[in-house]
Amino acid sequence: MFKGIAALFTSGLIFNPMVLLGIFLALFCMIKMSAEQMKDLFSDYHLYALAALISVVYTFIFKKVYKDDGIQLDYAVMLLAAAAGVVRFVLACGLTISFVILLFSF
Repeated sequence: MFKGIAALFTSGLIFNPMVLLGIFLALFCMIKMSAEQMKDLFSDYHLYALAALISVVYTFIFKKVYKDDGIQLDYAVMLLAAAAGVVRFVLACGLTISFVILLFSF
């Protein structure tokens, strides 16, 4: 288990802003919310729309990808990267909640 956590730090995946946002949201939910409130939050589409907006803005400001000519932006690649950011956010939320439940179930 500790090797897997160490691999997250050495690969740099844990420092991705969407992963960090997912981890912080999951920890906040586990500390401050009941199970019913968490279910309502994660079943509402507004959370995912906000995550998509944050991912698109982050990708278009900080992670620009240019076409081969170096002048025009490659929008298709950037939109795929933004979609991958939303997937990372959702996975980080789910796996962090699972990890916290695992730690406190003993």
